[in-house]
Amino acid sequence: MKAQADVQSEKSSQYNQLDWVGMTEIQTVVLAKNQEGSVISLPALLDVGVDLAANHRGIHMSRLYRLHQELILNQPLQQPQLTQFATQSLESHSQISQYFACKLKLNWPLQTLSLMSNLAGFRNYPIEVIFEKNQSQEKTWLQFEVLYSSTCPQSAGLSMEVLKSQNTAVERLPATPHAQRSRAVVQAEVGEVSQALIEALIERVEKALGTPVQTTVKKADELRFAQLNAENLMFCEDAARKIFQALMDLSQVKGFSVYCEHQESLHPHNASSCISHRFQRPERLHFE
Repeated sequence: MKAQADVQSEKSSQYNQLDWVGMTEIQTVVLAKNQEGSVISLPALLDVGVDLAANHRGIHMSRLYRLHQELILNQPLQQPQLTQFATQSLESHSQISQYFACKLKLNWPLQTLSLMSNLAGFRNYPIEVIFEKNQSQEKTWLQFEVLYSSTCPQSAGLSMEVLKSQNTAVERLPATPHAQRSRAVVQAEVGEVSQALIEALIERVEKALGTPVQTTVKKADELRFAQLNAENLMFCEDAARKIFQALMDLSQVKGFSVYCEHQESLHPHNASSCISHRFQRPERLHFE
């Protein structure tokens, strides 16, 4: 039987160098442990690729896919797996590639407890992990998103002015401060990624903000949530600074960027802010 031609291995001076070539949104699964210690499967999407030297037509994508099956599929999201995945991917393309980059995108599940009644709830936190490796170094970035409530300090002040100006008793509040569901997106270069680090960073950011969104609530929980909003009045500028201070002293975080978005109830537009500290973005792949 005649051997089939390996078209992708063709060589020509007309073939330019490529910064990255590979596959995007490979459907895969990674493993984690829930609060009870049971192993759970988390569906994920994987982007993976390498650079391609000049004069070479293409890479062997099937090699990358098979390595993903061995090292990522049904494995914990840990640094050793990423390093081994990168090392073997480059070895499989040793004559044509010197750079590797991959991205994993998934929802990270966490159980929540209500503020006063201790009722269990459930949240999914969108996360992305980007890993890059060349012949001399490797880098890892983590992005995650937190939802929280933000009550406008200006609106709260105006509400108090109206309340104080009332000379007679009323059956309802004459004015209420406006609040909005808000989100913070944190991008961080980390020493190594792990389940413990992901969950610790989410917890730290939520604690710094003081008003993470709730799941199951009773009246006592809703009352406490209202009190927390009053105790943590914030513009989007304030929210960004709170997160900045919460991340500054972490040895696991080499640099970070924070984006806060308050989805206004007063306006048809959003209020947004950004802050960063020693943050260098990935070279070839990008967060969404």
